[in-house]
Amino acid sequence: MSNFHRFVFNIFIKKPIMKGILGLITVLAFSFSVHATDCNEPMTKERFTSLYKTIEVKQDDHQRYQLIVGYARRECMTVDQLASFLDLIKEHKVRVSTVQSTYTYLFDKENVNQLMKDFTEHEKLVIQKVIKK
Repeated sequence: MSNFHRFVFNIFIKKPIMKGILGLITVLAFSFSVHATDCNEPMTKERFTSLYKTIEVKQDDHQRYQLIVGYARRECMTVDQLASFLDLIKEHKVRVSTVQSTYTYLFDKENVNQLMKDFTEHEKLVIQKVIKK
């Protein structure tokens, strides 16, 4: 094995800290490249159905929250699609956080009031603070 290959092997394979740094750099580079930067169109009905089934089988509201937000960052969704996802979440605090975290990635932000009907007045105010930023 050449000295260069031995050097690379020692740095990236044998040194756990270097593997962690390399992994972090890879994740950051990937995460910046897959964000839905502009919402020209929402996710397709077929894609929504597939994602809905994936989220539906999760038992924990926090897991559902993470999946919904992760999907929203990659593909814009409509208010109706988000409302369907929210119906799967039982815990109100998680529902509020989901709306706050996905608002940026909504295709039809003008319809966001349709989401507010199931929230208390206090929850609506908390959501509005984030939306108005």
